[in-house]
Amino acid sequence: MEEKKRSVSSNGLFYGLITGGAMIVLSLILFLLDLYMNRAVNWISYLVVIGGMVWGTLEYRKKYSNGFLTFGKAFSSVFMIGLFAGIVSSIYLYIFIQFIHPGFVNELLDQARANILLSNPNMSDEQIEEAVSMSAKFMSPVMMVVWGLVTYAILSAIAGLILAIFLKKEDPSLKATI
Repeated sequence: MEEKKRSVSSNGLFYGLITGGAMIVLSLILFLLDLYMNRAVNWISYLVVIGGMVWGTLEYRKKYSNGFLTFGKAFSSVFMIGLFAGIVSSIYLYIFIQFIHPGFVNELLDQARANILLSNPNMSDEQIEEAVSMSAKFMSPVMMVVWGLVTYAILSAIAGLILAIFLKKEDPSLKATI
């Protein structure tokens, strides 16, 4: 029985959902261990995304592309995986902020206030509160999801351009002989 050929988009959806699910599990573990506000630990999520991009693209190359992949298809695969993982993560972020931890935005604002004070101790209380109130306008659950999606799209495009260089494998039979 011959296996049906999978498109780059459906492969991206499949591995993007798996990668997004892994990111949700990681996020919940960090929340339960009270490490979710630790910026250094949160970098692990980027490794999960990159790992999912590489794994999904290599699997596509091996199973559905006869072991060969052009730069364009490698880029598309990486980008789609990252984009779908970002969509899943953004939906989870909304659920996290609205239902799991409604005080999350306030914690982010408190952290922003502390960072402002640390970086510029000469600011007056009024200036600090003005800066925090400007930040608060962009920290509604819907705005955070929108910015999350935009960020994932941009980072997926950048990762796609870089990773495709290493994940492509040209078919030597397609090269013209002179």
